[in-house]
Amino acid sequence: MSGVVVAVGLLGCGGAEQEMAQGDVLGRDDQEIVGGIEARPGSHPWIVSLGDGVSHFCGGSLIRVSATRNETDIVLTAAHCVYDGWSGLTVTAGAHDLFRPTANQVTVRVSQVVYHPRYNPDTTMNDVAVLKLARPIPFGGSGCGISPTMRPNLKVQAAAGSSWVMPVCLPAAGELVPDNVEATVAGWGLTQEGGHDTSSILLQVGVPTVNSRQAAQSYLSQGITIDPSAMLAAGYPQGGRDACQGDSGGPLVIKKGSNYFLQGITSFGVGCARAGLPGIYARVSNYIPWINTQVRSLSSVASM
Repeated sequence: MSGVVVAVGLLGCGGAEQEMAQGDVLGRDDQEIVGGIEARPGSHPWIVSLGDGVSHFCGGSLIRVSATRNETDIVLTAAHCVYDGWSGLTVTAGAHDLFRPTANQVTVRVSQVVYHPRYNPDTTMNDVAVLKLARPIPFGGSGCGISPTMRPNLKVQAAAGSSWVMPVCLPAAGELVPDNVEATVAGWGLTQEGGHDTSSILLQVGVPTVNSRQAAQSYLSQGITIDPSAMLAAGYPQGGRDACQGDSGGPLVIKKGSNYFLQGITSFGVGCARAGLPGIYARVSNYIPWINTQVRSLSSVASM
């Protein structure tokens, strides 16, 4: 499977040292959204930045762990973001411009990491991990996945009363996402394949979900197996819009009613935004029982 490791771009693991050691791997650790726009500040209140004390390298999502307490100490991210170690790992919530911290954001140390026991770094199967924070992060209001200010093509300040920190909703176990449904992915990764400069500003891009059989066929030509039960594909046939290095572990959300649901965790791709090769995301609905088990075991505020 070594060919897969070289071909696949993990979208947000490692850091500067790993990049130098694996220069031929198009990972998403250090790349941003391709073909996207600046997100409205505060419009992705569940997204967090994973840092190593020096810089951002992956994304993640806050999830609700208690029906009665408006705080959480659990983050979902990609297993490949933490597989090689997590010493000094921190999570920053409520951020927009990573170079210009504001009173809206909070940084908390990660005290425990559990990645899926069947995560395979060669095939990127089961690319899911749960992070336990050293202390809970409070958020405004009840519920989950609420973002009245998220609009795809406008660059404006957050509306009055919008929340900067809010957990995302989780899908039902085994829930399937229809083909060609608009999803939104966000992150602080690179803006083009092979790029070197990352934007400190949170970016987002809309991408349609792709039929699993079609995605599997596309990746078969690259020698990569796509498991429809564990992986979700999203992107345009012509390419041009995608997540990229540095976006790994971040959320792919789909709106259902008035709420946004975490349907995918940014995982990998061949390059970034290439035609015929959609981005691949860990299918969150496949892991709900495992996630719930980890939350009950790890969280100090859970009531599930």
